[in-house]
Amino acid sequence: MANCSRYRSSRISGLAMAASLALPAVGVVPRPALAQDEAPFNASCLIEASAQAKLGASVSGLVKNVYVDRGSHVKTGQIVAELDADVERAALAVARARAENDHEIRSTTSRLEFLSRKTKRLTRLAKAAAAPEESRDETDTDLKLSVQAVREAELNLHMAQLEAARSETLVEQRIIRSPFDGIVVERSLSPGEYLHDQAHVLSILRVDPLYVEVYLPLEHFGHVQLGDLAEVAPKEVAGQFVASVLLVDPFIDAASATFGVRLKLDNPDGKIPAGLQCTVKFHARPAGEGSQGNGAAYVNVMRETME
Repeated sequence: MANCSRYRSSRISGLAMAASLALPAVGVVPRPALAQDEAPFNASCLIEASAQAKLGASVSGLVKNVYVDRGSHVKTGQIVAELDADVERAALAVARARAENDHEIRSTTSRLEFLSRKTKRLTRLAKAAAAPEESRDETDTDLKLSVQAVREAELNLHMAQLEAARSETLVEQRIIRSPFDGIVVERSLSPGEYLHDQAHVLSILRVDPLYVEVYLPLEHFGHVQLGDLAEVAPKEVAGQFVASVLLVDPFIDAASATFGVRLKLDNPDGKIPAGLQCTVKFHARPAGEGSQGNGAAYVNVMRETME
């Protein structure tokens, strides 16, 4: 039996050795390096405004005032133009007067207090048989009607306040405000002209921050990450400026084999105008940064044996 066991163990060991010689060996090779391991690369780009708005009104009407012109700097919420609103302002004045008039509530409340006292007196007299029941019933009814009158007066005042708020909204609809800090680049209408639903009075651009639009070839897809920094060199403007990657298209344009990247370029002093062509230089990121690692990951591959 001992001899059989030794024979079986030696046979298994021999088969295992033969199998290791026949099967291909498994090894590891590093994954191809990503953008952080590549040399910096340049690309052509275009500097654009980060927002553009054509300002109009939600209602049609005659333009009364335009307070800014082309080239003017505007702030968020600033009144830049307004339509004629004389009728709406007159209606607002009437609505506010009604909303502030609480005389009806005061008078009905005073009558309610009087009837309440009168009811208490008649109740005491009725208990002493000094007043007829009809008088007490009549006073109780007047008291209940007075309570309803106070509630109705309060409701009327609330409705007047709502009407005043509505009138304020109608006036506000004829006031045109800037939705963001920017620069006026076009003035389409002047006072006296009519603004219809398809027209606009002004066009403004937001130039802080600016957007840098660039299209990169397919070979760089996956190598540019959100938050990466790049150097932007505008034409006709001296100097280089740092921008950060704000958006990377998750798709490829089949016709050109490119994908889009948008960078955010701060421009607090307005030194860089929108509309300039530029060159952007993407720098390699330090190893270990980015969602795709530093190229140190490994993959298993099969190698064929040599005879």
